Amino acid sequence: MNFYKIQEIINEWNPIEIEPLLDDEYSLEIRYIMEFINEQRSDLTLLALRDKINEVFSKTFEGFYTQSEQALAIAKKIMHVCL
Repeated sequence: MNFYKIQEIINEWNPIEIEPLLDDEYSLEIRYIMEFINEQRSDLTLLALRDKINEVFSKTFEGFYTQSEQALAIAKKIMHVCL
């Protein structure tokens, strides 16, 4: 699993719309997502990953992030590069 590939996906999405966006702005959230993927490895589902993405960003950016339908597309991209 490549941190930088996931970082590229998350930064392109930029869910909090940070401008200007620093490369490492979402590093902590990416690490949480990677941990989840590693824990779930063989049982990982697209919907579980989507829910985790929403959960991580909701907790970290409380009040600034609302659950996004885009999270499903992001989960698909992440699964494509990780599995």
